[in-house]
Amino acid sequence: MSGLFTTTKIDSHLDGLFKQSAGKSEIAVKPLLPEKVFADIEKKKKKQEKKEGNKAFLGFKKAKELLAASLKRKAEELAEKEEPEKKKIKKLTEEEKLEKEQRTVFLGNVPVACIEKGGYKQLKSKFKECGKIESIRFRSVAFSEPMDRKSAFLARKLHSSRDVLNAYIVFEQKESVAKAVELNGTVFMDKHVRVDSAVNNKVHDRKRSVFLGGLPFDAEEEELWEHFKECGQIEFVRIIRDAKTNVGKGFGYVQFKERDDVDAALANEKKFRNKTKIRVQRCKIPVSEGGVPDKKPKKKGGKKMPAKKPSGKSGKPLPAPKRFEGTRATKDDGSKFKLVKTSKKKVLAKKKQGKK
Repeated sequence: MSGLFTTTKIDSHLDGLFKQSAGKSEIAVKPLLPEKVFADIEKKKKKQEKKEGNKAFLGFKKAKELLAASLKRKAEELAEKEEPEKKKIKKLTEEEKLEKEQRTVFLGNVPVACIEKGGYKQLKSKFKECGKIESIRFRSVAFSEPMDRKSAFLARKLHSSRDVLNAYIVFEQKESVAKAVELNGTVFMDKHVRVDSAVNNKVHDRKRSVFLGGLPFDAEEEELWEHFKECGQIEFVRIIRDAKTNVGKGFGYVQFKERDDVDAALANEKKFRNKTKIRVQRCKIPVSEGGVPDKKPKKKGGKKMPAKKPSGKSGKPLPAPKRFEGTRATKDDGSKFKLVKTSKKKVLAKKKQGKK
């Protein structure tokens, strides 16, 4: 043991090598970075974020442009499809309007069921015999709700108490109108249909017509056809209605084919709906059509109205002069005395004589 702790000879060569070494190593410490380095790092981060933001914005912008282009393309396609329809509804000139009206007939007292598919086919088939039909339009439809007429028509919001309407049929040829007018008064779907030309220049013959007053507001044309059918052959029946609500105004007209039938209608004492007495009168003929002007009623006895009494300065009427001679006649008196009119001058003259 003692030999282990004994000193030995040191190798000088090795000792020299160790002495020339760097010495003991120190613990590695992370160097502190200056503020400039941190600023550069933040700047790089912001630049990167901005770059990414720009990239996202450009992507969004590109997507927006693509969407706009797609919508524009679709709009152009729709416009191309709608161009033929726009051509159909273009504004017509006055000559074109007149030419179209000459090919059009008016239908009155048409069953409201004709707006449905089945009734529409029956109506078209009925008048197709007169010629090729260009279009059919329905008018004077009574709706149950106060809304846009087009929307109410599409939604079929029809009034339950009004079962008829009016219509216009446009034919392709003018000659078809004359054939269609011959169907006036024919029964179609249990209704007497009125057929007339849209440009009818025929003067209404008031000598063959009667005026009807005191009609119920819910009266229908078909009821009047039934009420006056025994008086003679009816040409048409018309009830005057409100333009917006299509509710009757309480009066109308019936035109017969013969003038003699008017007397029968005036003598008809049958009550409407077996409870209402309607007023039936001759239609007045205007002076422009050869009628006689109404005479002004004469005053009783043909005497003029008494003039107004003169008034004084205060505006009050002056008292009437007193009668000094004669007496006022009454019914009880046997014989009437003749009244003598006196004037102010005579009264004043008598007063002056009395003073003297």
